[in-house]
Amino acid sequence: MAEPMADLTTLTALSPRETVADALYRCVLGIDSNNQEMFESACLKNEGMTVIAGPFTIEGWTAISEFFVKAFALVTTHITSNIRIELKDGADTASMTAHTLAYHVRLEDALKPEDTSYTASCLNFIDLVKDSNDGLWKIKKWEIKILWTTGDRAVLHG
Repeated sequence: MAEPMADLTTLTALSPRETVADALYRCVLGIDSNNQEMFESACLKNEGMTVIAGPFTIEGWTAISEFFVKAFALVTTHITSNIRIELKDGADTASMTAHTLAYHVRLEDALKPEDTSYTASCLNFIDLVKDSNDGLWKIKKWEIKILWTTGDRAVLHG
């Protein structure tokens, strides 16, 4: 029986395009597994990072990390697909688009038979930079265009 994959921030043998996509995968895996270190490994942790989530623009790592505190208090599942990457050979910047279906449930409601969730379908536009210190791609600008939602908005937004 094979052992489960370790919770590695840096995977081996990824192609250049896969390393760009891995930034988004690390981000959502970090949120879904409540692993802040994994989440942070995908972010440009400085005041130049921006998240645009619907009508809100959050600038700088301090504000962004505070914004995501709510998500880490929930049970979440982010399903990401339709990833497209623009990456020139040897470049240290890239851009990506992706679809995400994000489920959010309060911890105390996670196993209730009735639906107490908040679900959002989103289109993501992401600008990334390659970190010269650790070689990982980091999200610099993340625009989350909310396409539709269902459920209890207060689960995520209070």
